[in-house]
Amino acid sequence: MNKTLGSLTFIRNVKCEDLTPFEILNIYLLDNNIMPHDDLKMIEACLLGNTQAFSGIINKYKGMVYNLAYRMCGNIHDSEDIAQEAFVKAYQSLSHYNSAFRFSTWLYQITLNVIRDRMKRKNIDSISLDTPFPDGRPLHDNLSIDGKNNPEEQMATRERVEGVQRAIMSLPLQYREIIVLRHLQDLSYRELASILKVSPDTVKIRLYRAREQLKSILKKN
Repeated sequence: MNKTLGSLTFIRNVKCEDLTPFEILNIYLLDNNIMPHDDLKMIEACLLGNTQAFSGIINKYKGMVYNLAYRMCGNIHDSEDIAQEAFVKAYQSLSHYNSAFRFSTWLYQITLNVIRDRMKRKNIDSISLDTPFPDGRPLHDNLSIDGKNNPEEQMATRERVEGVQRAIMSLPLQYREIIVLRHLQDLSYRELASILKVSPDTVKIRLYRAREQLKSILKKN
């Protein structure tokens, strides 16, 4: 039978005494970490046997998952495969999801694990700066080229954007993850700590080192 804690409905048999203090703090104090009601309804429907309800989850989060995959690997076909595998794993593990935390955090973790496994199988930790973008499309689609500029300015801006993209792709995987999550996915430090399962202090240290390495790469190029 479902249990309710405040405004949050648990879709598994979770009792208050089963929660850690950190989980309770997330529920009561971190409002933006409370599971959206529509997500809960879709997940509960899936667990009750309505497999079609999962299509609602895919439609809601497919952009987030694909963007992370593409910004991490820079390849359309690999990104599509990663996104598909991430959703399959999420569906297969749905009964283990802890609804005390945001579904997006859990899905980010699954997607990152799929990316890490793929990179490990290919024995790839970073991508050379000399590697061309196979798809010819920018990793950071929020950086647009101003159409009002003249052709020379547009070309110079595009080259700078692509230079930053290549520098990010050349970072070691651990540093690339935190740069992409923080600056391209626009996640908070608290969200980074939850997704990467590290302390906020570790997030700050890792992000600082990643930025310093990125600066060093950009200065050399």
